[in-house]
Amino acid sequence: MTSVTADDAGKATLMRLPEHMLTAALLRYFDITCVASERLGGEIDQNFKVIDPNGQSYFVRVTRAEPSSVDLAWQNTLLRHLARTVPELPVPRLVRTASGDDQVDLSYAGKSYVVRVMSWLRGRPLVEIPHHPTNLLRDLGTMAGRMHLGLSGLARPDGLAGHDWDVLRGREIIDSSISFVDDRTDAAHVGEIMTWFDDIRAGLPNLPHCVVHHDLNDANVLADLDENGVLRISGMVDVGDAMYSVRAVEVAIAAGYAMLRKDDPLAAAAEVVAGFHAVVPLTAEELAAVYPLAATRLCMNAVTWYRRVAESGSEYGRSRSRHVWPAIRKLTRTPPDLAEAIFRAACALPPEMVEGVKTAGQAIASSLRPALDLDATPAADIYDDLDWTDQAGLRAAVRSRLDGSPGVLAHLDASLVWSGPGAGGLKEPATARLGTTVLLDEGTEVRVPIHGVVEHTAAEDRPLVLRHDIDGAELYTCWWNLECAHRIGDELATGARIGVVGPHPVEPGFGPGVQIQLLASAQIATWPPPRRIRPSQRAAWEQLSADPVPMPGEIPGKPAAATLPESGTVRLRASPMNFVRGRDVWLFDGDGLAYLDALSDVAPVGHAEPRITAAATRQMRKLATGSGFVSPQVSGYVKKLVATLPAPLEVVFLVRSGSEANELAVRMARQVTGRENVVAVEGSSRGGISRYATHEVRIPDRYRGPYGYGDPGAGSKYASEAAAVIERIDADGRRPAAFIGEPLMGEAGTVVLPEGYLADVYDAARKAGALCVSDEVQTGVGRLGPWWGFESQNVVPDIVTMGESLGNGHPLGAVVTTREIAEEFGRTIDCFSTFSGNPVSCAIGEAVLDIVDGDGLRQNAVEVGDYFAYALRELQHRQPLIGEVRARGLYLGVELVRDRETKKPARREASVAAQLARNHHGVMVFPAGVRENVLTIKPPLTFRRDHVDIYVETLDQVLSRPELSARPSEEF
Repeated sequence: MTSVTADDAGKATLMRLPEHMLTAALLRYFDITCVASERLGGEIDQNFKVIDPNGQSYFVRVTRAEPSSVDLAWQNTLLRHLARTVPELPVPRLVRTASGDDQVDLSYAGKSYVVRVMSWLRGRPLVEIPHHPTNLLRDLGTMAGRMHLGLSGLARPDGLAGHDWDVLRGREIIDSSISFVDDRTDAAHVGEIMTWFDDIRAGLPNLPHCVVHHDLNDANVLADLDENGVLRISGMVDVGDAMYSVRAVEVAIAAGYAMLRKDDPLAAAAEVVAGFHAVVPLTAEELAAVYPLAATRLCMNAVTWYRRVAESGSEYGRSRSRHVWPAIRKLTRTPPDLAEAIFRAACALPPEMVEGVKTAGQAIASSLRPALDLDATPAADIYDDLDWTDQAGLRAAVRSRLDGSPGVLAHLDASLVWSGPGAGGLKEPATARLGTTVLLDEGTEVRVPIHGVVEHTAAEDRPLVLRHDIDGAELYTCWWNLECAHRIGDELATGARIGVVGPHPVEPGFGPGVQIQLLASAQIATWPPPRRIRPSQRAAWEQLSADPVPMPGEIPGKPAAATLPESGTVRLRASPMNFVRGRDVWLFDGDGLAYLDALSDVAPVGHAEPRITAAATRQMRKLATGSGFVSPQVSGYVKKLVATLPAPLEVVFLVRSGSEANELAVRMARQVTGRENVVAVEGSSRGGISRYATHEVRIPDRYRGPYGYGDPGAGSKYASEAAAVIERIDADGRRPAAFIGEPLMGEAGTVVLPEGYLADVYDAARKAGALCVSDEVQTGVGRLGPWWGFESQNVVPDIVTMGESLGNGHPLGAVVTTREIAEEFGRTIDCFSTFSGNPVSCAIGEAVLDIVDGDGLRQNAVEVGDYFAYALRELQHRQPLIGEVRARGLYLGVELVRDRETKKPARREASVAAQLARNHHGVMVFPAGVRENVLTIKPPLTFRRDHVDIYVETLDQVLSRPELSARPSEEF
């Protein structure tokens, strides 16, 4: 526990025990010498942090003994029980007096006081932590579950006084205080929530009962960073409200206070409920009660403190309720049935659909056939050749596919027309359709597939709602975009006319039609339900809705879902890396969520570039064969590739990847020189290069190495070290065949080589008879500005290796060398691969070179790269985690450190930052480097300034999160 600013509990504060008396009592009875103390907050009790001469901290509580000592004895019993049954649970431990007692009784001014000393728990209250990560909320639920297990052996206490925070007395407490709430809207919100409580109150006695802590609010729960820097629950304090009650109250209170200060309160509560359920499985009836109980507790908090502030002016009351009213206003937007569904989904419980769903679905489906099932998911080929934001173009494609027939868009499928950045929480785009959309011409008459009664009439923002009694169960259908004139209570027989299709498109680009939803909850049907939902809500809505038009078979042209074991499914859902489509600098997953790609060096001209597709298609229509045949396309591509290189690099060997290129280059050097040993830079890419007979030289890192940015001779000094390694192995008979290195070290952490480094190392290598190989797999094709990275070091290598960026992701690589080396290599080696350098690959490669040159992408790399570097360095001024920004063209790196003086690598922070950026902002960030603490940036060369702004703003927000800026224990 740490301190909060303490204010009097109000004008009604009881007389307090003088602190000098407390200090004397601690020494006399507990043998604790107080060298420092700090007063903590509290409603009525006096609470202190006390430190002894050894630096050990204690929590001291002074309580008025009146009117009964039974409550204090019960609290002591409870703490002793927890210490015995769950010693690992982070709750306070009673410190006994020298005579072995739990407490000391004192008198002052005719009043009796009880002094208790407890162990100190490290961390800060959740109320003081501005952001609660998902794992922390889940941990809160887990700890609440473990608290329950610890308390489960306690018998129901006798003679324990009740209190005003008893949730089961919610109606009584709120009725006695609601008149103090002068805002009628807020009072109405409380009234609505209390109807939820009334709906479950009769069933509460039938739920499991036990002893509960009953007050796991955000001031009584502490958090701290663990040894891995992860925020965890570190303490649960104040058992003063513990009582015998409904078990669900424990998780409800924890979940209720977890909803405060959250953009998405239900998502926060769901994590707590899921954590509790994993330890203590909740019954279906308990899950249904959690949300009404949680909301009731928050209403009790709000109105009780409103009354106490009005009566006493209590600043403590104001501080404890300031976040509650905003939460209550949000909660009234979520009906209990939806909250229950969200909790069930979070607990991975299967849907409990009522009887009659299958019958209703079959009836609706039969009324619509024959209709064509139209695949409009993000992977559907309908989007391949068009801009899906162009509604006219999409509508034309849809008409062509349907050819006059009705079309069916499936329930809970995602669509690209609603795509947006893959952010988390409420910022996550609602890309999934709730219900089935049937594409029909405007004015088409729609008839009732099964007898129903009008429950709610249609309006511009509400559907027509029909209630159906099917197989003894009530079901509801919602009909959107129908023009009709029915009234509430109208009965519609099977086959009766509902209405006609309105003129508006049911979805952008898909034309008019009707959207049908099949629901098992009247509460949800009349709420009304949303027309589309966030993908993360899909599991919750599966609890409430069913497919109103079940498919009789597979959708023609729609890819079948892969059957995965449960663990595999979890892995896929936990990661947004399951991409199904790319477009320029964006990648799209199966839910239509878009991610800014700042990592794809293999796609220099952007994803799904239509000119690349066209070139491949044209060539495939002419000739698609292996490399054993002569093709003009191959020679044409080779000429264009060689034209980007300086003489005497003129002979090209085409391969399928950068790894193959590096492997071939090493083979070539060894064959030509007759030697085995290779010299490489420590931490460099090892694609295709075996570590056997490889000798490493120090990274020329001016940030961490001995020769820094202030040393004008850093390049020659690092080169001298490399030369010494070359000379040493040459002298002892391990003569080098090649020196291979990147002109900018990507895998090592985006290390920009100092001026003159490669020139001096090349000189040393050539003096030893070795060949010089420039690994351009990641730096080539204009990424640094020049066509090839070695140009920035003013050198010409003997061999150049190139990778997948040649083919914009198509499997294409190359080795380019001099004619002399090629001829020597060719005398003894026949280098052949069936598909390396096939005509289609060469057509793609030629298109890439044309686009890079014609679109000015090399110049764009320089200009946007400079802007990127400037923006990141500006960010460095306000983000202490950024130790250095390194950049050359559109290859950048941001090194994160925990301390700029010591330069201690922030490896955990880099990993967390990457996850947060991807999962909460839809920006692809990846930690690399030998210490895995450098955020590597190598986007398509089509990156623009607005993309840079998105990246930098995201990084700023991510690095500002408390789980990255915090430190363990009291510094946190």
